[in-house]
Amino acid sequence: MSVIPPIGSIGSIASSSATSGAGKAPASGFGSAISKGLDSVASMENKADGLVSSMAAGGNVSISDVMAATSKANLGMSIVNEIRSRGLEAYQSIINVQV
Repeated sequence: MSVIPPIGSIGSIASSSATSGAGKAPASGFGSAISKGLDSVASMENKADGLVSSMAAGGNVSISDVMAATSKANLGMSIVNEIRSRGLEAYQSIINVQV
């Protein structure tokens, strides 16, 4: 039977993700997966914002590109919100367990 290692503190997850970009091999695990996902959603939002700004300024941007980028960013935020909600529900379930 294999032993599951304990979950580290939030500070250790944050420090490991901050130092992983400083020449170290990227850490694999739940914290790094969440960090990568949030970075991906942030880049989708930045791209959508840039396209909207460019279109509003009269740039040569297709409305379909703007709609696709904003839809991707919206979907990404919906997924992040759902993960947050499920994580909070799991935390509350664990807290309510009577020992």
